[in-house]
Amino acid sequence: MVSDAEGASACPSKPSGEVEVHGGICPVCNQPAKKRCSGCSAAYYCSVEHQRQDWKNHKNVCHPFKICSDERYGRYMVATKDIKAGEVVLKELPLVYGPAQITKPVCVGCLQGLTENQFLECERCGWPVCKRECQDHPSHKAECKFTIARGSKMQLRHFYDPHPVYQCLIPLRCLLLAERDPAKWQALIKLESHEEQRRGSEQWRNDREGVAKLIPRFFKCENKWSEEEILKVVGILQVNGHEVPLTEPPSVAIYNNASMLEHSCRPNLSKSFTSKKEIVFWAPNSIKQGERLSISYSDVLWGTANRQDHLQQTKLFRCTCARCLDPTEFGTYLSALKCSGFKKDSNCPGMLLPENLKNWYGGYICNKCRGLVDGKEITNILDRARVDHEAMQKANEQHCHKYIAHYGRWLGPHHHLLVDVKISLSQIIGGGDPNAIQKIPDDDLMNKMKICQELIDVFQKVCPAEARVIGTTRFELHAALAEFARRGVESMNSAVRSALEDSLYNAEECVRMLAHEPDDLPESKICEQARINVNSLRVLLGLQEG
Repeated sequence: MVSDAEGASACPSKPSGEVEVHGGICPVCNQPAKKRCSGCSAAYYCSVEHQRQDWKNHKNVCHPFKICSDERYGRYMVATKDIKAGEVVLKELPLVYGPAQITKPVCVGCLQGLTENQFLECERCGWPVCKRECQDHPSHKAECKFTIARGSKMQLRHFYDPHPVYQCLIPLRCLLLAERDPAKWQALIKLESHEEQRRGSEQWRNDREGVAKLIPRFFKCENKWSEEEILKVVGILQVNGHEVPLTEPPSVAIYNNASMLEHSCRPNLSKSFTSKKEIVFWAPNSIKQGERLSISYSDVLWGTANRQDHLQQTKLFRCTCARCLDPTEFGTYLSALKCSGFKKDSNCPGMLLPENLKNWYGGYICNKCRGLVDGKEITNILDRARVDHEAMQKANEQHCHKYIAHYGRWLGPHHHLLVDVKISLSQIIGGGDPNAIQKIPDDDLMNKMKICQELIDVFQKVCPAEARVIGTTRFELHAALAEFARRGVESMNSAVRSALEDSLYNAEECVRMLAHEPDDLPESKICEQARINVNSLRVLLGLQEG
């Protein structure tokens, strides 16, 4: 519709009141126009009728952001209007998608994993599929034809994990876009590859041997692409690829506009996918006009050193966002250690943080007593904690408690390794069958509530847009509060009612946070259960009729 910048909808089929603003040119009649599209706040129309006529063209660019560029950041997005909490900012189909480069054999049609004893071969080219109809999947057609042209079928004799031939498959799909879909190819090839920064690195050398040299040799197409062309495509994949968790193992897709979203370790957008492999970015919290839009290229629940190492290795840059410049990570101390753990007979309540933010492997200093601890001591504890963290059984409640008790002597209470274990605990306690929570002792129930609330407080400070983990933790807290109220429901006193109200709030927040999750993911089922529980709680609290 055409309206002022506060318009509620971008759909021209549902016009609302029109407000005069400083205008532009109507794309339909080329006349001055003072009525603005409320969806993107960027296009102007002289009337609702002309906006309706232009919707077929405009809908592809009707987004609440504009793309900007500068030498330091390259291309990035800025909100062109106030974005409301829950609003979808961008939904986009992929330019190309396929299996991850480091993967076990998967079906080249649906991309689901295969086993050595349960797969078929494409009757035309020999690439493995899980069922016969997958050999006719549109995404497989180009490489099928290309494999046939090599003169012999693909023969998968060993199920290596990872399988070396699969390193080539999604780069090949990218390269074949030039003939199959030139428009998508042009969009793809304009994306950042960081080829110069990558050149000479260990990853670049592996890509050169395992992809750039293997594709011409394996497919017998020595003169079709140069080594430099193949390596540039591999760079584009590694810099811009999004992991798509709709298959097991996850697949990879590249999107056009989505590749222009900048990184932040405290992003303001959440990411999800649809069954069509569309990527969906939405705002869990409101965003002001003029704010830059961001996602995280790393795991926001890692500590700063881990995020920086991952970004440097995979995206070839060092992050300087507000979180990375704050050693306390917004007061969560997600990477801090206890001063008392490194000094005998010390009761100092202080937290150890790096002396130099550019060197998280050097010395640490206490924020209370200002005492110093050598970096080697810190590294020794963290290395042991990581090894045990990787080896532990996170589905075992006792293992989780033992890990927290042992490493809680050195790690801060919100250290990212302990946070990860507490996330597991929040789901294990009273988890399993639907009635399990009714059987746990009161102390365990109170502990579950305490852990969930502690986690949510950390998430709200350090990653308020991390919808999946917040949504699932909200569900666990909602379930614990509902059970707490059930155990005292006979009295229906103020404490019980307050617990039910808090349970309802957390169930509603769970629905809000998980509403965009696709049916293929477990979070969608959690969301649906939360919706059912919301209705039940509202009836119980007398907020609606049964």
